[in-house]
Amino acid sequence: MPEYSTISIPKDLHREIEELIKDNPGLGYSSVAELCKEAIRLRLSEVRMEQREGMLSEVEVEELLETLERSLREE
Repeated sequence: MPEYSTISIPKDLHREIEELIKDNPGLGYSSVAELCKEAIRLRLSEVRMEQREGMLSEVEVEELLETLERSLREE
């Protein structure tokens, strides 16, 4: 069984995601966590692809991930 950690998102963003899920059942999301996990996976995939294509250096990837994490904590 996978281990989990917790991340925080701004309450306004959480409410916006809840409304999106409620108003669009065809999207297939059953929870805010489910949508967030998919969004994070997709973004990580994009970053890795850009890195493989030489668009971003490893240092730039680390800086980007740190910035994303910091902004999620601050909002």
